[in-house]
Amino acid sequence: MKRAVLAVAVAVGLVTGIASPTSAIGLTQVTLSCDDGTTSTMVVDSDTLTGLTLAVQGMIDYPAGLNCAIAQVPLIVRIGGIALASPGTNPFLVGGGRWLVPCSSLTGGGGTTTGVALNVHQRDDGTPYGTLNETIPANQSCPNFGPVGESHFGSTPTCILIDGSTAFVTSHVTQTSGQVGFPADNAGFVTFGNYLHFGFQDNGNPSQGIDMLDGPPATPTGDPDQTCTAATNPAPIFPLQNGNISIRNS
Repeated sequence: MKRAVLAVAVAVGLVTGIASPTSAIGLTQVTLSCDDGTTSTMVVDSDTLTGLTLAVQGMIDYPAGLNCAIAQVPLIVRIGGIALASPGTNPFLVGGGRWLVPCSSLTGGGGTTTGVALNVHQRDDGTPYGTLNETIPANQSCPNFGPVGESHFGSTPTCILIDGSTAFVTSHVTQTSGQVGFPADNAGFVTFGNYLHFGFQDNGNPSQGIDMLDGPPATPTGDPDQTCTAATNPAPIFPLQNGNISIRNS
C-alpha cells in the first residue's frame, strides 16, 4: 500500500513581556484539524505528539472516512516556568489503523479486516465531540458478507469515560453504507440511529506495546443504551494490528 506523507506544519509563536520567554521543555501545543469539521488544541509531550502523528497516519493508510492534519507550535513560558498558554489539557482519544475481527464473532471461519478512525474529545463541561468511524473493505472472507463491496458506518460520540490508559466510548450512528451492511456480532447489522459501545486501550506507541480495542463488528450495537461504563462497554481485547491509538485522561 502506498503510504501518504503526513505533513506537520510548524509555526513559531511570539509573546511580549518584561522577561524573555523560553520554550516549555518537552511540551508542544498542537492543533488537530479534521474533515469532520472539528478543530482541537492540545498541549502534549514529545511521546504523545509521536502517538498522535502515528494515529493520523493510520487514518491515511487504512481509510475509514476521516482525515486529520496536525499543526504544532512550541509552547512558550515565562522564565520561572509559568506557562503563558493554558488551553489543550482536556481528555481525548485519537486513533487510526486496522484490526482483525475473527469471523467466529460473526458467522464462523476466517476473519475480516476493519479500518477504524476515532477523533473523540471532551469539552470543559465534560460533553464529548468528534467522530468514530469504521470501514470493512470489499471482498472480505466472512461468509456473512462474501465478495461484496465495502461496508461503513459513521458516528458521533455521546459518552466518553477514560480510566488511565483505557477508554470507553458510546457513539450514535449518523450514516451507514454498503451492499450488505456493517455487521454487529452474529445477531445483525449496524443501522442508522444505533448506539455503539467501544473499548480502547493505549499501550504506548507501536515500539512500546500493542494497542487494543473492541466494538462492532465483534459486538452488538447496544441500542438503546447510551451510557459508557466498564460494565456496559466491551473490554478492549483485540489488538490493533496497524496504526496507533493515543489516549489522554487530563
